[in-house]
Amino acid sequence: MIALSRRRPRSITLFAVLFFAAAVVSCIDGLSRIEFQLATYQRAVPEIGWSRDLLIVWHSAWLTIALIPIAMVWLSAVRFARWMVAIMALAKLAGLLMSLPMLAMVARLQPLWLVSLLLALTAIAMLFTSGSNRWFADKGGVDPAVFE
Repeated sequence: MIALSRRRPRSITLFAVLFFAAAVVSCIDGLSRIEFQLATYQRAVPEIGWSRDLLIVWHSAWLTIALIPIAMVWLSAVRFARWMVAIMALAKLAGLLMSLPMLAMVARLQPLWLVSLLLALTAIAMLFTSGSNRWFADKGGVDPAVFE
């Protein structure tokens, strides 16, 4: 673990803030459209007993899962985390590209989805700056503030 007192590059801080903001916006988007999602999921996957409570737990779980790569980057400078979120972003980018013909309608119907996507893509781009490259390359020396 890297000491919390160790200074992080601005790009790493921006990644953490933007990625968390994207997760919060996505959670708000999902929770604000819970009735629509409930009807959609009940039609798509009727085998699961979808309920409002299950959807709330579902969105809360995704919000919590989003904290994992943030912790991996912020606390441990795990290189794998950079590539993991980049690969996941490719799927999001593919979804954006597929929705381009309907982007105006999607933006009108789900503006928070688009905001969340743009925040996440910007956050991930922060992981590939020169400051971030140095962060991942230099784990730092032994810090007396860190006990193992």
